[in-house]
Amino acid sequence: MVAAPELSSTNLVLDRPDTFQVHTRAYMDADVFAAEMGRIFGRTWVYVGHESQVPAVGDYRTTTIGRQPVIISRHEDDQIYVLLNRCRHRGSVVCREELGHSNFFRCPYHNWSYANDGALVGMAQASGYPGDFDKGEWGLRRAPRVAVYRGLIFASLAADGPSFGDYFAPVQKYVDWWLNRSPAGTITVLPTAHKYPYPGNWKWQAENGHDGYHGNYVHESWQRLLERAGEAPVRDIRKYRTGGCTRGFAFGHGLLERPGGLNPNASWTGRMMVRFPEYAEALRATYGDDEIEQISARRNIFVFPNLYLFDTQIRVINPIAVDSTEVHLYVYGLDGVPDALNQGRYRAHERFYGPSGFGSPDDVEIFVCNQTGLQASGVDWVLLSRGMHRERVGGDGEVVGHSTDEVPVRAMYREWERLMSA
Repeated sequence: MVAAPELSSTNLVLDRPDTFQVHTRAYMDADVFAAEMGRIFGRTWVYVGHESQVPAVGDYRTTTIGRQPVIISRHEDDQIYVLLNRCRHRGSVVCREELGHSNFFRCPYHNWSYANDGALVGMAQASGYPGDFDKGEWGLRRAPRVAVYRGLIFASLAADGPSFGDYFAPVQKYVDWWLNRSPAGTITVLPTAHKYPYPGNWKWQAENGHDGYHGNYVHESWQRLLERAGEAPVRDIRKYRTGGCTRGFAFGHGLLERPGGLNPNASWTGRMMVRFPEYAEALRATYGDDEIEQISARRNIFVFPNLYLFDTQIRVINPIAVDSTEVHLYVYGLDGVPDALNQGRYRAHERFYGPSGFGSPDDVEIFVCNQTGLQASGVDWVLLSRGMHRERVGGDGEVVGHSTDEVPVRAMYREWERLMSA
């Protein structure tokens, strides 16, 4: 047994050449969770939404950065603002709707009103304040930094730190390939979100999305059903699942990658190009053969700390408490493709990821099992060493492993530990 070091408030990751472990406190300790909200969600770049969710001037939606409520709003200058959803007077939220359209936000408590760029534009019974009261100093606080990449909106609550370009660079080309399945290179998020809460730590979902190890066991009933329906034998499904690789990157990003190619028997892109010749024509008019080959690979892309990009969905992880999480799944349509293609994607999403599907309920049950199992005392560490002996490092610094290896989870926790120790 590897001897663990003395434990401190941040010394929760054991990273050695032959073993990688994470301490139980990372999932169970309320003080650790509070530190995460400040040191991770309060400082790094966090995904907050997509431009297609606020397409017109006056459109808004509300969400959270960690536990902090924010508004994403498109102002008259056509710019997107990320505003802390807290009145500067007595602290009430100023917007209680999930999404909508408005030129201003009015606090329900004392009627202070703010423009959709956050500027304070009015106070009820303003005579109670002196004539030289500076409204310019009392607008809604804006996120100090906001970045939009090909429609994906990120915000940082810290005025300093790595630039968005540096933070996003390790995973950028993979996000580009994900978006380029659309001949137009864009997507449209469809209303409304499928949401599921679970009584467990947010990192269970973060770990799970690029985990290629669990599928044959957690989702075995799904594989059996596909075999009984005549769609695919279990042995073929499991053979497919051994292909591809996992990748881990700087800044905690990672992904699970399945093989691509244009063989319609093994590739979604290949099937769609055969079924919809106009889709094939549009792709070939936009991208070269090598690009289409990369586009065709199936990837679950994790952008640290809260975003997954899947084939049919944008998945957002919302931490609520150390043992409470809510996950939002936003189905999106590929722009510039036949409607029937997008409809088929939506139906496929519902079948596996939907509220009555097979995938998401299976995973949620496992998250609950994890949180319950960690109640057992006397076992302090979880093991995340799978594949360490066979991973390889590429010239650009990305770490590559077998499709069932825990490479991206280790990348996530290395960044987690770096931020928590800062």
